[in-house]
Amino acid sequence: MPVTAQSEQLRATGTSRRFAVSIGGISLGVTSAANGPVLLPDSDLSSFLVKSGTCDLEFEVGFCDRFNSSPAQLIFDSRGLWKLFRNSEGYCFRLTSDAIGTRAYKQAVVAPDFKSGRIELSREYFAASEPVNPLEYPLDELLWIHRLSMGGGVEVHGCGVIAADGRGLLLTGHSGAGKSTSARLWSQRPGARVLSDDRIILRREKGRIWMYGTPWHGDAGIAEADRWPLDGIFVLAHGHKNVLNPLSRTTASAELFARSFVPHHSPDAVAFILEFFSKVTTCVPCFDFSFVPDRTAVEVLLREELGKTYAA
Repeated sequence: MPVTAQSEQLRATGTSRRFAVSIGGISLGVTSAANGPVLLPDSDLSSFLVKSGTCDLEFEVGFCDRFNSSPAQLIFDSRGLWKLFRNSEGYCFRLTSDAIGTRAYKQAVVAPDFKSGRIELSREYFAASEPVNPLEYPLDELLWIHRLSMGGGVEVHGCGVIAADGRGLLLTGHSGAGKSTSARLWSQRPGARVLSDDRIILRREKGRIWMYGTPWHGDAGIAEADRWPLDGIFVLAHGHKNVLNPLSRTTASAELFARSFVPHHSPDAVAFILEFFSKVTTCVPCFDFSFVPDRTAVEVLLREELGKTYAA
């Protein structure tokens, strides 16, 4: 990352040794070690930055000369950019890049309760004089997914909409189902807001389900650091006309599970997420929504009266 005027200002004020972000109601602080790098969050995190008090998760950031060939027991291989190991300290995420092959350029060692840890940057790939975002994707999302799965909530593939009438709507779907298209349509609607066009965090608080915007946006590039109570869930699919069909609780839970970020290597996480969606579908009506990509799709949802009783 090039040194910018912003990074020079951070160096001058001394705040470049620490920053904190809050996503989905969970805060994470990163602090550079004494001989560690200058820290500079990416622009995608800018609206999620918070005052740097004590956070729910605390990580120290430093450099490492060489990573062990294997940190311990491999428990998950993404077959992509990261692997997860279990060792005596807890867990270890190893991150790689297509640009450098199979060698890790960064790792995060995390305590078993996912409340603390350290992020280590390979000196081979990071210059000590350049500012870095230690939470660079996908590590930030990985930390949140795993912390949420320990009883906090679930991240889902979804577009979160706040309609002008105050209703909170989640439009969920696999890649290509129409989340970004829906986000663009709703963002053009007077009085409506879009929390995210691709990733939404769901949490249960005082008997209500809340949806949170995240910085992990999709093609529409929409990400807002806010939350809103959820009133309806719609499973997206492209169609020749706009058709809404209510889903039973069982079907709705299965559809949500299939569109969520699940640490499948953890039986406890899987069990929690299944139970969580059972509670979601108890209090939030869910529909299958085949739609055409124009403003009529928005009109259909605005006319829909939520709060219907489920089929058995």
